[in-house]
Amino acid sequence: MNILIIRSGPYQVDIDSYNLQELGLAAAFIKKGNNCDVMYYHKKKDSNQIVYKNGCKIEVLWRKGIRLLRSGIYPQVLKKDFLANYDAVIVSEYSQIMSHLVAQRHSNVYLYNGPYYNLFKLPFIEPIYDTIFCKKINSEMKTVYCKTQMAAEYIGKKGITNTVVVGVGLDTSKFDTEREILPETQNLLKKMEGKRTLLYVGSIIPRKNIDFLIKAFIELKKKDSYKDVQLVLVGRGDERYISKCKSLISDEIKNEVVWCKIIKNAQLKFVYQKAYAFLLPSIQEIFGMVLLEAMYFGLPVISSHSAGAGTLIQNGINGLIVEQFEVNEWKFAIESILDDYGYASELGEVATETIKRDYMWDSIAKKMMIYMRNCK
Repeated sequence: MNILIIRSGPYQVDIDSYNLQELGLAAAFIKKGNNCDVMYYHKKKDSNQIVYKNGCKIEVLWRKGIRLLRSGIYPQVLKKDFLANYDAVIVSEYSQIMSHLVAQRHSNVYLYNGPYYNLFKLPFIEPIYDTIFCKKINSEMKTVYCKTQMAAEYIGKKGITNTVVVGVGLDTSKFDTEREILPETQNLLKKMEGKRTLLYVGSIIPRKNIDFLIKAFIELKKKDSYKDVQLVLVGRGDERYISKCKSLISDEIKNEVVWCKIIKNAQLKFVYQKAYAFLLPSIQEIFGMVLLEAMYFGLPVISSHSAGAGTLIQNGINGLIVEQFEVNEWKFAIESILDDYGYASELGEVATETIKRDYMWDSIAKKMMIYMRNCK
């Protein structure tokens, strides 16, 4: 079967980026006996590139597009003679006009959708777009694959009901081939020695709720039994917001909050392996790929419900979900794993099993293929 995956958004990606989900999914389809190409937006020109992913040869189609706010239109891709080369097409995001345009020109189109909140640049456009396109998209798509239950519920309210939750896959190849610990990673690991590290990885921006996380950590540190506990924040972000977060920290514990602007993604495996637990307090998060990574490496995770955790985490079994952004609730959740190493270890072990069983790209492709016509 010939499959085309289209990343509809008009943003040029870095092909060497650690988290190009389309390539991981394409490789999984190829392993199952299919051919699979991937289309990405390019600012300047049309070109084709061969890349190898997990031993699979993938043709990447760079296509120049017309950018309309946050939506992209690709005239070359919309030609029927081009689309006729494929038995199935997977498009991304209901809010991208390409989803509808491709479905008008091909009879076997599937949508892979993640957002559960308004991503339109101008908020008033959303109800207009929904009125015009949602019913059409619901009837045109063979199946709408959703990354989370929250995403399915969000578009379900708009009339897109032909949905199935499949999640997102983790590509571990970058971790598997990483052997040497780089100097900047070694520097961070030294700071983690002899400490129980609570780890956060991601952007330092308001949506990630780092100021709240720091407040919970401050309350936690009031107990003498947690003198060996530190908070490590890995990521870059808005400098004004970072300054605001740092201003919350007293001189007494400022050395217990470690800031690390950047660690190469593949190097994070060494950091995950040294951490005690992983925290993700995001207000909004389409999925939370770092949750996949942390769980894969056996960390007990504590997450807000808005971080894709509702799909990945069975509360109290393979991680903890804290429903409210209330400092004491987060403090109690953190204490529950700090005070019981056996419980923390059990959460981490089941987390690893969950990711390896259900959230590698091979598993995601298998779920999708159940619903795809004529798949091998």
